[in-house]
Amino acid sequence: MPVGEYKSAGAPVPDLDSPAPAPTPEALELPERLEDLEGWLVAMLRSVPQERMFGAVARAEREAATRFASRDVVKAMRKVMSRELTRT
Repeated sequence: MPVGEYKSAGAPVPDLDSPAPAPTPEALELPERLEDLEGWLVAMLRSVPQERMFGAVARAEREAATRFASRDVVKAMRKVMSRELTRT
């Protein structure tokens, strides 16, 4: 959910059942900081159709491992995949 002043300013809460927005080209670039790895993984997985998800997971893991420690990549992937592999 995007940042907003929902409760404090009375802004309506976004429809969480609507499709997720497409990732921007910038979001698809491997981040420099570990803190941004999960967001990058989400963007990578949301940029492919459901039927190509498992190939995208393998590619994302290989690419992330070029910059980050394997244990950090696995930790981030477990967290992200628990949500992204179940999306419809």
